Amino acid sequence: LRWLRERFRRSMIAWIYVMTLVELSVVSWLDIKVKKISNLWLVINLFLSIGLRFIYPDLYPWEWASLLFPAGWIVVGFLLFLVGIMGAGDSKFLASLFLLIPLEQHSAMFEKVLYTTLVVGLMMLIFKIAKDFKKIKAYAFSTYWPGLRESIRSSFSFAPVILLAWILLGVEFWM
Repeated sequence: LRWLRERFRRSMIAWIYVMTLVELSVVSWLDIKVKKISNLWLVINLFLSIGLRFIYPDLYPWEWASLLFPAGWIVVGFLLFLVGIMGAGDSKFLASLFLLIPLEQHSAMFEKVLYTTLVVGLMMLIFKIAKDFKKIKAYAFSTYWPGLRESIRSSFSFAPVILLAWILLGVEFWM
């Protein structure tokens, strides 16, 4: 009976994983195309998370710990929005996405988001420097910091980064 319960739990987690993977794929495509994440996705995630809490209370407990990462993303996302690093839609969507992630996977997903953000951001910076090396070098040697900052600044859709983190989480979980 125990192995059957574990098998059911794994298949249920697979169902949630695939549902979230499809959602992230759609949101990523729209974010790349339109450069905006609709608040409709937040509402959808909120209602799905409430439903999941009733269906799977062992994975989605009604406790304050379930809100730690979503609330953290709202606060950190707001600060990142104020300094121009992250869009408001990105941080709101990421907070609502953490409501769909089973509580036991919050820390692992946070790690994946952090890693993918650092790797993608670093790659974007390297490509930007390689592309505009002469201009960046001139700004750096002339100590014209606003020009240097604008030259290396890069905006990109963040939803695909979240999608990549989700895929990495799935690989870690099932491999």
